[in-house]
Amino acid sequence: MFSSRMSKRKSMAGSAAGELSFDLSGKNANFKATARISGINVAQLLAAFPSGGGKMSGKMEGDVRLAGEIAHSLRPLAGVRGAGHLTVRNGQLPSLKLNANLMKLAHFNDLGPARNDPSAFSLITADLELADQRISSNVIDIDGYGVDVDGSGSVSVSGSDVLSYRGLAEITTKESFFTNAVARLSGATLRNGKLQFPFRIGGTIDSPVFTKGEGDKDVDAAQNHR
Repeated sequence: MFSSRMSKRKSMAGSAAGELSFDLSGKNANFKATARISGINVAQLLAAFPSGGGKMSGKMEGDVRLAGEIAHSLRPLAGVRGAGHLTVRNGQLPSLKLNANLMKLAHFNDLGPARNDPSAFSLITADLELADQRISSNVIDIDGYGVDVDGSGSVSVSGSDVLSYRGLAEITTKESFFTNAVARLSGATLRNGKLQFPFRIGGTIDSPVFTKGEGDKDVDAAQNHR
């Protein structure tokens, strides 16, 4: 067994501290790692991966625990499991375009602050669990500019990047006879100046597909985690 402690290190990309250990006693080497990160530049981090550039920006903080077998294969995460919690502030998700896609689902094109930037957010928080080459989250909270989302779901890290998420969206708008009428037609509800409706996200990271949620099934799933 070999272990080391990583002291807090700072750079332009943020800081990290944690522990890393290796078990070489078995047929295949295993590792365990814990890390606490703060102020990490997400855009710089993702740019280090072959297809990660331009996927997301913002400043990230949180804690992560990983363990598993060190595999020399095309699927190095196949035997790795982990858990953690991450927060990203003041960034963008260009491929997801959350604001624009949710507005399309609601059949609105003028919803106050939500129309200003189709991909920006002020805060994302999520729990994470890595197992069987999927990253799952039971509680995801996204605070956009005029758009708030509570959801859950998972994304494949096997190479397919397949998405499977559902949640409840709230879009800030102005109450009027028109917005109330369109809300009813689209299956949404209007409460306290916010348009609420369930949604689902499928497809892949590069080509997400937004669809209407399945009524109370998706609404309850989001509200139970608030």
